[in-house]
Amino acid sequence: MDYRQLFSDDEVRQEFLDRFDEIAASAAGLSGFEGMDGGVTVDRAAEAVERMAQGDWVSGDSGLEAIIERFTRPVHLVQRSTFRLPPDGLPTSAHVTARLERARRPLERAIPSVGRIDLRNHRMQWAGTGWMVGPRLAVTNRHVAELFAKQAQSGAGAGFAFKQSWAGKAVRAELDWYQEHQQPEESRFRVTEVVWIEPDGSHDVALLRISATDEDGAKPPTPIELDTSGARTGRWVGVIGYPARDSRADAGDQQRIFDGVYDCKRLAGGMLTAVQDKDVVHHDATTLGGNSGSAVIDLDSGGAVALHFAGVAGQRNVAVHAAAVARIVHAHGR
Repeated sequence: MDYRQLFSDDEVRQEFLDRFDEIAASAAGLSGFEGMDGGVTVDRAAEAVERMAQGDWVSGDSGLEAIIERFTRPVHLVQRSTFRLPPDGLPTSAHVTARLERARRPLERAIPSVGRIDLRNHRMQWAGTGWMVGPRLAVTNRHVAELFAKQAQSGAGAGFAFKQSWAGKAVRAELDWYQEHQQPEESRFRVTEVVWIEPDGSHDVALLRISATDEDGAKPPTPIELDTSGARTGRWVGVIGYPARDSRADAGDQQRIFDGVYDCKRLAGGMLTAVQDKDVVHHDATTLGGNSGSAVIDLDSGGAVALHFAGVAGQRNVAVHAAAVARIVHAHGR
């Protein structure tokens, strides 16, 4: 997490300090907060926050870092295509919550168009996240698509083919636009074609064609508009996807933030923290491995400003800017 960016927001910084006793009392004894050991005082927190805002903070106080992340970057449950705070009762920044609430309508337009990529005839139940960018056209990451598809052999016709299972059966992929916590509804669309996979060394992007209707005859969700206007640091975003339990991330942190609930649709608020070059952006929303392929929605425009593809624990998340996604869709989406 980029603490300097986070605490450059005076409202968030002051709210954290004003409510620190409440936050610390709620966190005491919960999994993932053991590093506090009852020794984090408001004075100590104020000193740390000031150093974070100035960029002088040296990471190492796991308890303080844990409560900062949980307070300022909670992960919302998505149910019936809307979102709500997790039911754990831990304090959450009213300022951050209000920012998401102001964008509720555009977020609720985007949520139904983000789905989980489920697999059949495969050792994995599902592969990652995908979302609509055109009629019957979904986008995900190259490293997600390569779990079930590969470059077709020369002369085989189509450019990409589905892999074979160990039993010789073709792997199948489907997009389910629900997979929400404690909700039984499904809306499964078969992936009929792997349209394009960007080559290694290029952007982590792939395009999938889905069926014209789902198993019940319903049509695909509406495409999410790509916001190609140019990423700017400090912009608020919402990341919509399917975080999965991740062996690379701290187990206590995962339990604390996700309440032990994984593999279902979530919304994580955050900010764009850097532009690496014109086609790659960083953000600080809370994600896990299953978020690969998530839609990064600009809370002001309501459009997708990026395609999430990776994260470095405790540091940053990385996404392909929508302008690059748009170029790939234009070139290969036919």
